[in-house]
Amino acid sequence: RSKQWYQRRVRGEMSGVKDKPRGMLERIVSAKVNAVFAGVKDVTPVPLPVCSMGVAAIKRLRKISGAQRPVVVVGSQAMLPFGPKTAQYLARLLIEFGAPIYLGGMSRGLLGVEHHLFFRHTRKQALRDADLIILAGAVTDFRLNYGRSLNRRAKVISLNRSLVQLKLNEGTFWRSELDDVCDVAPAIAQIVPVHCDPSWLQQLRASEEAEEAKISEQSKVALDDGVNPVTLFKVLDSLLTEDSLLVGDGGDFVGTAARILRPRGPLRWLDPGAFGTLGAGGGFALGAKSVRPKSVVWVLWGDGSCAYSIAEIEPATRLNLPFIAIIGNDGSWGQIEREQVKMLGSDVGCPLNPATPYHKVGEGYGAVGLEIRPSATEEKMQQTLRLAQEEHSKGRTVVVNVALGKSKFREGSVSV
Repeated sequence: RSKQWYQRRVRGEMSGVKDKPRGMLERIVSAKVNAVFAGVKDVTPVPLPVCSMGVAAIKRLRKISGAQRPVVVVGSQAMLPFGPKTAQYLARLLIEFGAPIYLGGMSRGLLGVEHHLFFRHTRKQALRDADLIILAGAVTDFRLNYGRSLNRRAKVISLNRSLVQLKLNEGTFWRSELDDVCDVAPAIAQIVPVHCDPSWLQQLRASEEAEEAKISEQSKVALDDGVNPVTLFKVLDSLLTEDSLLVGDGGDFVGTAARILRPRGPLRWLDPGAFGTLGAGGGFALGAKSVRPKSVVWVLWGDGSCAYSIAEIEPATRLNLPFIAIIGNDGSWGQIEREQVKMLGSDVGCPLNPATPYHKVGEGYGAVGLEIRPSATEEKMQQTLRLAQEEHSKGRTVVVNVALGKSKFREGSVSV
């Protein structure tokens, strides 16, 4: 169809032009299209292959037992290969396994908002003190300090669909007791449930509650130059519904969101991945709304990252695929600036214009534009976000421009 469309378009636009140039252009376009679609007869999506665990690995896996302080770290790929069905199956298996669970990337929301085995803020402590660590699609890259975060005395089981990711930095900073290229859920099903030491769960829960208390205190701090992002996300979290779907596309702004917001269920959090591929937000939002038209899709944009895909508001309004975009506007590439200034003593290339009226940009594309100003109270934030929900319920895309203040909430996190 694309080939025929290109050919018709060329013939139509070139009518009235001399034969020789028209023929030449047609030949060029036809050659290009033929190359792109060469050998294509069936455009049905190719099913994702199931990666099964080897028999020898299964036998070894079943022999691993006796852990008192186990922990499971789950990565995005654990949702493969069957999406929602895999998520439901994996959630049940992890709960039956009985170890503390940490969710990262697009596995966030797998266990809902709360579960006694679900932890969010104590992963570093858990990995340091664990005697059994299961990397369930999690990768030992910078997010796990290249494997240095893992207790060297712990038994480590690495399960991954990619051979490269499976053994990343293995032998240098960490060693595996068992690893296999496979899908996570079927492999977890082979592990004998652990009898976790109750004091291990109690210890982690106490640390978790202490961290939550710190975050709560930080949300009460008023910033001189704008809205506290921790406060903003605390308010947003209180407004999320069961059908809310979150799309993160940014640096510090999304990093803060990941620590505060609680996706209400599996596959309700989308982000650009480990390498922060900025610009994915707009396309993710359109795709998410297409697949789940009844969901409220929230896009979390930094003021830098929004420039890559803010134009997707136009097809969102034209195709009736509305979403709510919250733009954290602190006038900088904040995640880069924070460490760059420390390392190089200069913010060159980082400042942006905080006066940019992103809500007006949204209006230009057909959206409803709203603004949360620097002096906004928690009540005012809630009112504005509720108004965004009301407008979205009418089928409108909404852009909320939030004047953020400079926060130290993520100071020390990896950024350069």
